[in-house]
Amino acid sequence: MAARYVTELMGAFERYGEGVAIGVGPEVLRFSEVLEAVHRLAGVLGDAGVGRGAGLACVTGANRPEMLLVRLAAHVLGARLTQVVVGPAVHGLDFILRDCRPALVVHDVPVPATGVPQLGLDELAGRAAAREYVELPVRAREDDVARVTYTGGTTGQPKGVASTFGAMAARDGRRGARWTESVYLSVADLDQRSGGRCLEQLRDGGRVEILAPFEPRGFAAACSRLGRVSTYLTPSMVYRLLDDPATARGIPGLEAVSYGASPILPERLREAVTRWGGRWRQGYGMNEAGVICRLTPADHDAAVSDRPELLASVGRPAPGVEVQVRDDGGVVLPAGRTGEVWVRSRSMMAGYWNQPELTADALRDGWLRTGDLGHTDAGGYLYLDDRTKDVVMVDSENIYSAPIEAALARHPAVAQAVVVGRPSAVTGEELCAFLVPAPGCTPSGTVAAEACELVERALAPLHRPTTVFWERKLPLTGRGKPDKGRLRDRAAGAAPGAGLPGRPGS
Repeated sequence: MAARYVTELMGAFERYGEGVAIGVGPEVLRFSEVLEAVHRLAGVLGDAGVGRGAGLACVTGANRPEMLLVRLAAHVLGARLTQVVVGPAVHGLDFILRDCRPALVVHDVPVPATGVPQLGLDELAGRAAAREYVELPVRAREDDVARVTYTGGTTGQPKGVASTFGAMAARDGRRGARWTESVYLSVADLDQRSGGRCLEQLRDGGRVEILAPFEPRGFAAACSRLGRVSTYLTPSMVYRLLDDPATARGIPGLEAVSYGASPILPERLREAVTRWGGRWRQGYGMNEAGVICRLTPADHDAAVSDRPELLASVGRPAPGVEVQVRDDGGVVLPAGRTGEVWVRSRSMMAGYWNQPELTADALRDGWLRTGDLGHTDAGGYLYLDDRTKDVVMVDSENIYSAPIEAALARHPAVAQAVVVGRPSAVTGEELCAFLVPAPGCTPSGTVAAEACELVERALAPLHRPTTVFWERKLPLTGRGKPDKGRLRDRAAGAAPGAGLPGRPGS
């Protein structure tokens, strides 16, 4: 039986025929035009050896609507798709293109030679346009691998996350509020969450608008032009919008915001929710599991009125998802105790591509070990404390970075804060803070000490950073997250005396 995830998508393109499906500025594609283009592309890809179970890699230098069309064509064929948007932080492309074992590489940027046939994206589109239109049957099946998505590789070699069509159907977004009455403005990379969100919008007859690259004033102009907009933003995008005078106080036309990809600072989130209004929803998830928890619009409303602690939460488990917090021995911990987050749902990955040992370590008796450390409260809300690999051991105590970063960012002169560890001859490891000054604020040792004092008052003396580095901006991974690997290397390699002390006069 054909995979439901694909048949429902293709059925939507038939059903909403003359409605506008995808827009890029003044250029638009109707649902019927997308349907025809997808079948033509599938025919060309099929002639090139891409069939059910075969690999297809698509590498682009920016977000393009063709990425969605190629993805849909691959799904019709039942192919195993790997998409990569090449940015300044992407590395390991040669490894990815070998590891995913594609029958064909489609691209619009130079790619390494791996001995696999390559085809330019524009040439593919040209061949498809000249091809006779033939509607192809959906060949994908529920248990076929739909996508192999590679992690950012910030802790080592990229890992391919293999997800079946059945898992894609389970994570297709029906768990949360649907905002198809507005235009979905896609500004994040289409090879990740935003691509899936585009397909959810299209499946329900909504319009997608693709904007690249992201820039605050261009984003605001698109919101104003489109009138009613929902979008997905990374925390760094939220910060940029808050820090730009043109968008700091409001963005006309922006009605609904989903956000995720990395932890967001509660104080900055409060700024955005109260200044911009609208509906807000957080999705905590990962490639390996899809959406795990949601902080709903109602939760955000409660947070800015009388429950401010919710802004530090990632919400409660999404429908169909079980979440447990366990200790190192796998024992489930009560509310309030920090441990590793384990999840179980139909949305989980089939495993890590070509890495059975890593798969066996991550998947245990139907549960996925996320590698995130967190705790729940009495109401079932989950709070993330750190990544297991990001714990800093100070005097043999586990110190988690997320609460420290939130406390540092409460200082009005601090726009962003990231905390990492580095070796110490005295305490084993010590805490180093990287701070970005708020607009109009001047970095200084006094401000650094004051921010660290906030940490000590909110947490405990052992949580106070010993060294502070001021940065104009933080390095980001290809997924828009602060690159803690690079910051650790920078902290460890700093010359003696570099940085500012975490205490005045120390």
